[in-house]
Amino acid sequence: MGNKVVTFTEQQLEDYQDCTFFTRKEILRVFKRFREVNPTLVPKRMTENQPHTVVVPVEEIEKLPELKENPFKRRICQVFSHDGSGNLTFEDFLDMMSVFSEAAPRDIKAW
Repeated sequence: MGNKVVTFTEQQLEDYQDCTFFTRKEILRVFKRFREVNPTLVPKRMTENQPHTVVVPVEEIEKLPELKENPFKRRICQVFSHDGSGNLTFEDFLDMMSVFSEAAPRDIKAW
């Protein structure tokens, strides 16, 4: 009791649920995957600004099993990065994972 690490505020989680095809539990799971990419760079607990300021390099994102063998992995990361570089913030990563989730409608994936 009292040892729970709060990663995001309630408002942030609600906003992420509104903007993605994920439940709060899935959002936290996506954050765990994002953090696993570079645990020294991504803090366990995000301040209000960190979800859109902490950036993981594209070279590290490309190593994820979900992208590793995809010949378009670099371009996929570039499409979802806010600045086109391929480097992803948590919010960029969450958008990417949301579009590729089973819950996303097919027309979104064809975009």
